[in-house]
Amino acid sequence: MIFQRNMKMADLLENEQAAAALDRVFPGLGAMAKSKPQAMSLSVEQLVRYARIPNGEVKLPELDETLQALNTPENAVSPKEAQLTRRFQAIARQDEERIRPQPGTHVQHAIYPGQPWLDTQGERIQAHGGAVLYEDGVYYWYGENKEHTDGKNGVWTWGIKVYASTDLCNWEDRGYLIPPVLDDPNSPLFPAKSVDRPHILKCPATGKYVCWIKISGPSSVFTIWQADRLLGPYTMVEAEYNPGGYAIGDFDLISDEATGKGYAYFDADHNSILCMELSPDYLHADTEKAASYPDLFPPFTREAPALFERGGKKYMLTSGMTGYVPNRSDSAWAETWDGVFESLGDPHRDDDSHASFNSQISKVFRVRGTDQWIAMADRWLPRYPVDARLADLFERVIASSRDPDHYQATEAERQEMYAGNAIETAQTMIADYVWLPIDWEGDRPVLRWRDHWRPESPGHLKQGK
Repeated sequence: MIFQRNMKMADLLENEQAAAALDRVFPGLGAMAKSKPQAMSLSVEQLVRYARIPNGEVKLPELDETLQALNTPENAVSPKEAQLTRRFQAIARQDEERIRPQPGTHVQHAIYPGQPWLDTQGERIQAHGGAVLYEDGVYYWYGENKEHTDGKNGVWTWGIKVYASTDLCNWEDRGYLIPPVLDDPNSPLFPAKSVDRPHILKCPATGKYVCWIKISGPSSVFTIWQADRLLGPYTMVEAEYNPGGYAIGDFDLISDEATGKGYAYFDADHNSILCMELSPDYLHADTEKAASYPDLFPPFTREAPALFERGGKKYMLTSGMTGYVPNRSDSAWAETWDGVFESLGDPHRDDDSHASFNSQISKVFRVRGTDQWIAMADRWLPRYPVDARLADLFERVIASSRDPDHYQATEAERQEMYAGNAIETAQTMIADYVWLPIDWEGDRPVLRWRDHWRPESPGHLKQGK
């Protein structure tokens, strides 16, 4: 365990020395956190800000200095982390003993949004918060492996999986892009870490494949990996990387084919979508370029940006911020990658749920040789369908904590939201996917529901690249 001010309150309070240090600097804060379960998942820094503790920002460095002194070999692994390590290693042994289906037993002839999507072995595809890259005639779909995330065993993500396909309907399991690390609780790939949304770019300057991954929760940083081949092996370049000192939220990477420049777009401090230009080797973000959707607060803050280019115009699709519970998306466009994006409105047409067809977009990619663009999305909570009433309830409850003059919610509504938005206990091992083709109304991207559909074949190039 690494003691610092952005560790979870629940973890800090498990250690007597850390709890005593907290009480010296912020008397009563630990007791307050224990009385509010939702506060235990926040970091000390977040709780100090949310509770608006007088002179809190001034006192945080004092607490951080005391906590850093606790980072000794004796405290390197907490009793909880040791227990999790044993649990994860037992899960790995069960995986090794499991008899899996033979290859090629499952075939499907279309994409069925919102239905369980099985690979060619008949197993659920586990590539959530993912993306697709095309190379040498093959599409590679990679993302978070949630096969063991049952909401009880402490697993958040079990490594990064990758699948291969030539028709975008049938996907072969190609194993781990980056495997989990089971013997080091301080590794960013330890299954209890909140590893989210891997994105890969091939760097034209180095020829390397660079993978950025978000670590969500109190850490709010990136971990950065690099490989000589798309399928790896990947080596870690940065365990915790925090460009600009921002709390990092959902993100996307994009490269400009004409200039070779790369850009990272991420939710910065839950305040805006910030664009930063990548270093020439794509391993760091050096320069702030523009902030889109500035000065918003949850649930209106934009997150989960998905960037793409068509016909020279740059597009971005985003969601609001309501945890795993879906909400309205927004589309936006800009003339240049380093410009400010202008909203075009919700791209989902005839969406009675007011929740993006009960999904959250993670990436947009083009079918090679066509003008068809596909929006990849996750349906994180298939057993918790959101309708217009729930979508409105979540919006009002979350917004009322920041702007009570304009948004009101009853205590019963608050309790309903807390019960439904259980991020830590969500069974994302059964999360589904909602992939839909993008239609166009002029230059405006539009998503319409389809029960099933087939991607276009190469040769249907109409507009765009």
